[in-house]
Amino acid sequence: MTTTRELVRQLSAAQKPAAGVSYWSRWVNRPVGRLLAVGAIRAGVSANGVTALSATVTVIALALVCLVTPVWWLGVLVALLLVLGFALDSADGQVARFTGTGSAAGEWFDHVVDAGKMVAVHTAVLVGWFRFVDLPSTAWLLVPLAYQLVSVVVYAGGTLEPLLRRRVEGAPLKQASAARALALLPADYGVLAASFVLWGAPAVFRWGYVALGAATAVLGIALLARWFRQLR
Repeated sequence: MTTTRELVRQLSAAQKPAAGVSYWSRWVNRPVGRLLAVGAIRAGVSANGVTALSATVTVIALALVCLVTPVWWLGVLVALLLVLGFALDSADGQVARFTGTGSAAGEWFDHVVDAGKMVAVHTAVLVGWFRFVDLPSTAWLLVPLAYQLVSVVVYAGGTLEPLLRRRVEGAPLKQASAARALALLPADYGVLAASFVLWGAPAVFRWGYVALGAATAVLGIALLARWFRQLR
């Protein structure tokens, strides 16, 4: 019988390349996802089942943001659940590759859930602020909408780019870069998920959220321009 350590080693060997991945995804999300993938394989849970579990955990976290008054323990709980949901999102692909059960339908399901998370997380911030936070101005409610727009556009661009790249003969391949991995941190969903640990301190969270949103917008513009040039 394959040991847990051997399963982890095999999953690590089958991991996607590190190119175009931030340090959070490389050193936190993927390793945690690998351990969760081992648990899923041991329990006989399919890749689609792991995707569904990721969606469920994320929905619970965001429901708490929308329904419960912000306090310190709520922020910690929400952050843990969102980080767990993101790690499960990494685990589903690892389970699919290890078990040889990957399919177009499974990849489609994974992308649909990811897109739903992108919309839902900022919608939850909007609802939570509207219901529980004494904002300096109602104009602050536009911030989650702007962040949501940026996130969805960058996600769509990043999802389509590798698909269309296959049609472009001679398109340059991505190379792993320490500078790029560091620069991509503010735009990583995992960093946003972890930032909810500050949800119980609304003013601190608000400015951190704005900083991440602004950094994501700047990085998004640069990435979209780069992807367009490469595909052209």
